[in-house]
Amino acid sequence: MVSLLHEGGESGDEVDWAAAAADLDVPSFPVDYKSFVETFGAGSFENSLFVSIPRPGETAADLTVTRLPADALLSDALEEWQKKTDSDLYRLEDMLVWGETNGSDALCWVTSNPDPNRWPVAVWARQGGGWAVYDCGMAEFIVRLLGEDFSECPLSVATLWRRGEARFLNFREEERFLDEGVDPWTGESTDPFAGLD
Repeated sequence: MVSLLHEGGESGDEVDWAAAAADLDVPSFPVDYKSFVETFGAGSFENSLFVSIPRPGETAADLTVTRLPADALLSDALEEWQKKTDSDLYRLEDMLVWGETNGSDALCWVTSNPDPNRWPVAVWARQGGGWAVYDCGMAEFIVRLLGEDFSECPLSVATLWRRGEARFLNFREEERFLDEGVDPWTGESTDPFAGLD
């Protein structure tokens, strides 16, 4: 279901999981997510869904797992829930953002359970009417998104919904291509004047 955009390219990231857990005040991280990070790392699916990694001490770096920002916690707009009863079950302070989309959706875990493997995925779909919580982990959520398990797309951007498979590009590999002047997704030059001799 998931393959690297460029076979043999850079993939996987090393994380000091103990330091990351201490930094984000969680007991640990879900096993499926750790395995994903070790295999694929931080980057994107089809340049549409971006997966972050914990970076202890580097909270401002791109593609970094973080809590919802303080100003977001104060926003009335983020208090909307697709199921009204969920507002009694989940708190925004427990959200840990592990992903985002190019449509400004936030993909989080609800970290209130002391067992990280039981953290559900919560999605703030910018165009979707508030938070929705899915009783599955990060990897299962992506598999379900690519498959036919969701009757409606859980994201504002339907690029990956029911696609069946997706390519993943690690951020270091993307930077390498861009440094060489090549769009890693299309293989075309990033120089707007290329070929205009």
